[in-house]
Amino acid sequence: MSAAPAPAGQLPADPPPPRRSALAVVFLIVVMDLMGFGVIIPLLPFYATQYQASAVGVGLLFSLYSLCQMLAAPILGALSDRYGRRPVLIVSQLGSAAGYVLLGVVTQYHPGTASIALGLIYLSRVIDGLSGGNISTAQAYISDVTTAENRAKGMGMIGAAFGIGFAAGPALGGLLGDRPERVAWPAFAAAGFCLVATALTSFLLPESRPRRASARDVALTSEVEQDVAAPLLDQPDGEKPRTLAYARPRLVDRVGIAGALRRPMLVQLMLIGFASMAAFVMMESQCALFLSRPDTFGWGPRNVGWFFTMIGVVIIVVQGVLIGRLTKRLGEWPLAVAGAVFVAIGMTCFVRTGYRPWLPLLLLGGCVNACGRSLQGPTISSLVSKFSDAREQGAVFGLFHGLSSFARVIGPVTAGFVYERHPTGPFVLAGVIMLSVALWTAALRATAPRPDRVSNPPAPAGSEATPA
Repeated sequence: MSAAPAPAGQLPADPPPPRRSALAVVFLIVVMDLMGFGVIIPLLPFYATQYQASAVGVGLLFSLYSLCQMLAAPILGALSDRYGRRPVLIVSQLGSAAGYVLLGVVTQYHPGTASIALGLIYLSRVIDGLSGGNISTAQAYISDVTTAENRAKGMGMIGAAFGIGFAAGPALGGLLGDRPERVAWPAFAAAGFCLVATALTSFLLPESRPRRASARDVALTSEVEQDVAAPLLDQPDGEKPRTLAYARPRLVDRVGIAGALRRPMLVQLMLIGFASMAAFVMMESQCALFLSRPDTFGWGPRNVGWFFTMIGVVIIVVQGVLIGRLTKRLGEWPLAVAGAVFVAIGMTCFVRTGYRPWLPLLLLGGCVNACGRSLQGPTISSLVSKFSDAREQGAVFGLFHGLSSFARVIGPVTAGFVYERHPTGPFVLAGVIMLSVALWTAALRATAPRPDRVSNPPAPAGSEATPA
């Protein structure tokens, strides 16, 4: 029996929301996406150096992807709001598959000169980055189909999928690409994972936004925006409602970002997150080059893949099992400081192996580094949330993640320049940054007010309170 048509002049009613089983499908889709990502990440330096890429050129591979993703993700998110999640997921997955196929073809058939082949490798990362809205769109889908009470659990699936992809992907990539005649296999495998994700999206995933969104349907980022924008949207019948294309940027600027920038504690926490991410990607982008050097360990793709797998397993254990218990017992501030110290110790171990290649010290450094990053990252995010006004969380975290993306752009290139001066340079710089972050965090803790006094601060004397 078909649904009755909507009265003239009204939008059709939404169909029933997707069932809970849709979350399982989303989980499988994200696992497939991140398996493709994990398979290829440890091997990118090997692909680039076979065409005489410098350390800066290797860093540029990582930076180009992050830059393109940073520019494209908001556009893809807006398109998914307007036209639906499934089309954007499918297009982004096919785009990633195309980028991986191009990477595989280049490394398998070596077209043209070395400079042309290297340029095509860069192009493959640009294509993948521009279409890399998979995860953010999946997060939006989860937000569509969950309630406020179970949304955190739904979002936690993304973290679990990331851990699986980052742990299993590098191991598989190392096994597939450890011989010269199979150098392109990991890239083709990554494309295969993306195509599996495309099939899951096409045939098993119901749409969570089945019709084009009007101005009244656009989700506002905070309660303050809802209050201020209500007069713009609730127009009398017969009058065309004004869209948020004009109102939304001004509201975010005045209420969200501008409000966050007036809080020194919050600004410093976000800068700590920025510096920490930059240090992490310095290690990530140059680690394979360092481990493959004849004067260090002389590792090939297989051993590098297993090393990254070990890091992924540590991340899963700490973030999936330990972080909640440790936070309840110790609180965020001690873990944020200790995490930064652990990362600095891990970087010190890497530096030491550059002068004396001792495998136990390298493995210890990798585990301590991953443990520290897994302790510090979530606790800094939690502190950012606690020191934000509850009505500004959307804008604050948008700025916070934007800074993290920018760190992923500048960190790898900076590490490449430093690596060319000395192979241990990126780890020295990252260690200094993280030691400074630990001291900065400890000093910030000493001056920090109680978060419950910050979440809804009183209005300054002589001014009107922000609408609640």
